[in-house]
Amino acid sequence: MIPAMTRSEHDQSVRYPREIAAAVTLRAACAALTGGPGDRPLRSSESVAVLTACTALATRFAIIAFLADGGADPRSVRPFEPFHDETPPALLGRGPAPDPDRIRTAGERAADAWRSWRAGQDPDGWAAGAAGALALASWCSWAVGSAERARIRAVYALETVPDEPLAGLVLRTVRAGNAPVWER
Repeated sequence: MIPAMTRSEHDQSVRYPREIAAAVTLRAACAALTGGPGDRPLRSSESVAVLTACTALATRFAIIAFLADGGADPRSVRPFEPFHDETPPALLGRGPAPDPDRIRTAGERAADAWRSWRAGQDPDGWAAGAAGALALASWCSWAVGSAERARIRAVYALETVPDEPLAGLVLRTVRAGNAPVWER
């Protein structure tokens, strides 16, 4: 059984096993979301990496920053530190315009990971990762200007996990009529 949280003798900060797993799989998930031809579907192992990395909001912030930086190498991605790092400007559609094809590919692959989970082809108990992956796909849709697709994906993510924070943010943003304001 995985404990809900752990502490080490040397470091008294609380560690949550799913957040640790998300951070460990972050680079593999980034590679899965952007590697190879855009029409290539996710392999099962890649789907698991995406679902695992998307269980934590902090790793999704790191993925969003990675996706917005079109030249970034997945091996260079580091986990987002919520108490030290600034919120990625891309989360709110600000900063340099990302490569729309890269964002679209990542969004489709993140949605594929959710579909794989829904079909029962991935481990049980990963609803948080599935909802997180679909919320990431929702952000990707919004980032390329597809508000209706973003809304639908956010709604499904919230049906999977009702308090999914990124899906809630994207849904509120779309309902408010806000669109990205990328620098050209």
